[in-house]
Amino acid sequence: MAQAADRGLSLLRVVADHTDGITLSDAARTVDLAPSTALRHLRSLEVAGFVHRRPDDGRFEPGPELFRIARALVTAASLPRVAEPLLAELAATTGESAYLAEPLDRTHAVYTCLAEGHHAIRHVSWLGHQVSRRDTAVGAALAGRTDPDGVVVRVDAVEAGITAVSTPVRSADGRVVAAISIVGPSFRLQGDVLARTRCAVLGTAARLAP
Repeated sequence: MAQAADRGLSLLRVVADHTDGITLSDAARTVDLAPSTALRHLRSLEVAGFVHRRPDDGRFEPGPELFRIARALVTAASLPRVAEPLLAELAATTGESAYLAEPLDRTHAVYTCLAEGHHAIRHVSWLGHQVSRRDTAVGAALAGRTDPDGVVVRVDAVEAGITAVSTPVRSADGRVVAAISIVGPSFRLQGDVLARTRCAVLGTAARLAP
């Protein structure tokens, strides 16, 4: 079983390296397999959508499932980089620290990007920090559980005297892939200031969406 998996992965790697297509004989030769054995593995990969055999010339090329995974990985890896200037704008607009949070697992999220607020009293130091998804603004946003305006607010959820304002960041197909948050002292984030912050967070998430 392990040997079969290794052969399949080796063939998948070869096909992925030849986006313009590769013949069965060349693929088999590259991984040192008999063409009949290579064909068996390639057919299994084709059924799973990882490779595609062109009907015109019989060459194997990357399949739709492989492209889907590649796009998902690229999107996830690039989010903090893309978010950085947007979070800087959000922090400048609101005066409070702005964060990008991404899901770590089912129970926790991690803050992967930060732009510090400009107030003397401000929230900092959560970059790389893990936060529970239970009963927090980030957790609710990552689960898609928001108020009608698409934003969620939590007070004292993680730290006493701290208010978090979060909204989901969605992929092109509607999946929640991250959350944008403003985190600051509760004595400032209330009333009209809170209302403006909700709008600002929502606008930033819309700009960040792929």
